Amino acid sequence: MTARPSLPPYVVFKALGVGLLVLAAAFLLFALGFFGEGMLDLADGRMDGHASLDLSEAVATDLFRRRIGNMLASSAVLLAFGLGCFWIACVLKPKP
Repeated sequence: MTARPSLPPYVVFKALGVGLLVLAAAFLLFALGFFGEGMLDLADGRMDGHASLDLSEAVATDLFRRRIGNMLASSAVLLAFGLGCFWIACVLKPKP
């Protein structure tokens, strides 16, 4: 039985970096959509959270801003890890 050649480490890190950057872009797009929907609700005067929760507008707006902040922070962390993986891939890539 012959052993399969494994991928070089820089290829693995580059693939991991691409995956993390795609995930960061997905988080950013989700945050943008959520922000747009929330702004429309705020403009219509419907920023009261979920109907069954019966939240005041101030509390619902605060929760909305926290969710947006969490999504943007998560996206920033994923972006940093993705760029870090690309940097590691550049360091590990053999020089000609």
